[in-house]
Amino acid sequence: MLRLARGSAVLAALSLFSLAGCSSQSVKTRPVSGKVELKDGDVALLAGSGVEFKHEGDEFLRPSGNINSSGSFTVKTLYQGEILQGAPEGKYKARIILADESDEGVPKRPTNLLHPRFLDFDKSGLTFTVPSSDYTVSLSRK
Repeated sequence: MLRLARGSAVLAALSLFSLAGCSSQSVKTRPVSGKVELKDGDVALLAGSGVEFKHEGDEFLRPSGNINSSGSFTVKTLYQGEILQGAPEGKYKARIILADESDEGVPKRPTNLLHPRFLDFDKSGLTFTVPSSDYTVSLSRK
């Protein structure tokens, strides 16, 4: 699952880069920091996993951030080969990308840590508008 997610992220990044071409056009980003809450579990088990946003008007625009042990994350955007702090303005769907294994190959989390719908942009129900004052991601097992 993680390899597939990484492959998708790399493909999206390469597609965005190739669409951008050699243009020197820049994009304005806004700071995006938030917190993941796990209603019926320990959010620390999500450490190393990520939150990925998908822009409503451009599916290749996918800002993302890593979740730390307290559930906090800060979003960055890959744009024209450059990593920018924050995300461009707009409406986004979001999903969780789980880190399935530690560097030693040991499973990092129980398999039922959160409901599988949170792994899919269209099923998660997670939506955000940038800019906003609240980027709280509420997850559950159900």
